[in-house]
Amino acid sequence: MAAASVYDEISLISKGLYRKVSDIVGPECVVKLRRQGWDIRDAFQNCDCYCETTLVSSGSRAEGFEFESSDIDIMYIDRNAIVFTHDIHTTTPMYNIPTILIMDTANVSPGFTFIRCLRYDQNNTTLKRSLVMRGTGIYVSSKQIRESFMSTNMSTCHGPCQTSTLLGNEGDEAYTLRCPVWPKEAMSFVYRSPRQGWPSYDTLTKICKDGCLLVPIYNKQQQYNDMTDLQWRISFSLAEKKLVYSMNHCQFLCYGLSKLFLNEVLKKASPNEDLLCSYYMKTAVFWEVFENHSDWSPLNFLSKFWNVFRRLIKWVSIEYCPNFFIPENNMFKGGKLYGGTQVTLLDTLRDLYMDGYWSLLRCPSLYEDLSQFITQPEIAYTLSCNELEYVPLSTIEMRRLDVVLQFDITINKSDKDNMIQMLINMMLMMNTESAEIMCAVRLRVAHVLQGYAEHLCISKESLCLTRSQNRIKYNDYNMAKSIQHRTKTFFCMNYFILIQYMYMSGNYHRAIEMIHYTRHKLQSQPYMYLWALDVDIIMTALQQGMSYDTVVKSLIVSTVKMDENTSIEELKLELLAYTQTVGGCVLSIPPLVFLDFLLILSYTRNNKNHRRYDILDELHTLLYHDDGHHIKITHKAISWEILGICQQLCGDRHGAYTSYLHALDDEYNYFKHATVERIDSLGI
Repeated sequence: MAAASVYDEISLISKGLYRKVSDIVGPECVVKLRRQGWDIRDAFQNCDCYCETTLVSSGSRAEGFEFESSDIDIMYIDRNAIVFTHDIHTTTPMYNIPTILIMDTANVSPGFTFIRCLRYDQNNTTLKRSLVMRGTGIYVSSKQIRESFMSTNMSTCHGPCQTSTLLGNEGDEAYTLRCPVWPKEAMSFVYRSPRQGWPSYDTLTKICKDGCLLVPIYNKQQQYNDMTDLQWRISFSLAEKKLVYSMNHCQFLCYGLSKLFLNEVLKKASPNEDLLCSYYMKTAVFWEVFENHSDWSPLNFLSKFWNVFRRLIKWVSIEYCPNFFIPENNMFKGGKLYGGTQVTLLDTLRDLYMDGYWSLLRCPSLYEDLSQFITQPEIAYTLSCNELEYVPLSTIEMRRLDVVLQFDITINKSDKDNMIQMLINMMLMMNTESAEIMCAVRLRVAHVLQGYAEHLCISKESLCLTRSQNRIKYNDYNMAKSIQHRTKTFFCMNYFILIQYMYMSGNYHRAIEMIHYTRHKLQSQPYMYLWALDVDIIMTALQQGMSYDTVVKSLIVSTVKMDENTSIEELKLELLAYTQTVGGCVLSIPPLVFLDFLLILSYTRNNKNHRRYDILDELHTLLYHDDGHHIKITHKAISWEILGICQQLCGDRHGAYTSYLHALDDEYNYFKHATVERIDSLGI
């Protein structure tokens, strides 16, 4: 190696860098499973045929990244409105469309449009409230759409999106309109792609078939007096997602390295962190892959990244960042990166470029390994292709299980017609060769049916029947138990439902018996919480021949969820405050906390007050000493709240006061109004 040329040395450093970035971003098979998980999640969410919007995930996580800074972007596409180009050449039957809108791109900057309304549905209240008259036309106001879409006081406005943080996850949500036709403003992308060979013809066809989206934000570089707030931006998020999916893994890792370099070096070195954004880096990667789509390999990984960085420097120097789909749209213009700040930033970028690959050592996540490859490039020489792409079997299996566990869907348990249609839509997803999707669908069907069984068991309607309706109640209860028996989703979860039913129907003695039985079952058998999966237990089970759904049903415990129809009286305050804060109406409670809570309540109702204190001590000890295994960090607040309720019920007002303060100080407390009200009720 001593006699190796500089080129060979750089190639070896490039090879080592590829390995390190692959370790950070993830190997190809894991990235594909991440994407599959988000696609399944979207498909399940969109099974609700009565929902007014279609949900599409985008952003870094949907693309396959799992950086700490990776965002979760959700686009809500209005199902009841379609935007056409001004010539309206479409095969879609117009009489089936409740709302017809037209793009008006005359006298507006490239990449933006006005939206005129030809016909609208009176039931589409969001759109109806956003219509304004300008001259002789009716337009859709992007400003009013954004304001009406802001749903909770946990949200802030960020461009066309509302940004909110819920349960530790920050994400952007945007109301969008869909145009089923590829816009003529972006036809240059269609014409140039076949000549360059990227994307492929199949990918290009799918991109054009999906059309584009329109997001409610005006162009800062062009003001129109009374027309400014009527502008919409043409969004190619759906196309971008397909382009990222079509990249080979080396190209995707280059995109990942660009994100790392931006967040860990460029933003910190630039005079203002807001000058550069990840979308500029993504655009630079798109152009680099498009113009040089062949010969991407670990040996030239470093040079490819350097081309992307060089392209960014060129754009800053000429103050022009061409949108990948509409090159006439200069994305720098109208933003912060235009004018005086450009000069200072350009000097910073050039200094980094002159440092060569040494500038990558400024990335904390790369420093240790990369410095070793730079000083000892022969280490990379020993890395084979298999080693570069090696993934432990346990990592793959855990990721597949993650794909199966895409369970965060809200269903209306009392709406039988919608539930049946959702089940039909889910079963249509079974037409696939993917074992993960098939397993996920089976478990989801069980999840929906179990939710309906829960509604039959413990909803307000089933517990408030007249004596003449007792027979119906009895039959519904037996049917619910039968459904639960056949569709058990998580280990012991059917017991939780029946316990809740026994308590809410006044059968406290039976509830106490079942709680003790379930506690014993949890303590005597190996199990895992959904948020603390044990790799060894799962791998042992899979090696013994268990399927993924059997693993889920036999070994995993989920939280207990309560909504407005199934919540117990003692948590009404919290549920109401939670609903007012985040717009959701489901409280999630850790299983052991739920069991202790209901046991204390049952002893109270059954006049066995002396039995409560041992359980109260156990709950108190659990909260003070749990390391996150039994109680997820995002569920600590509701657990402290429940401990306070139990202490107050048992006469320990000072203990309750301390517990409520713990709940109030928790960053994941989204029911603070209830906590404050309970503190006030103590009179301390």
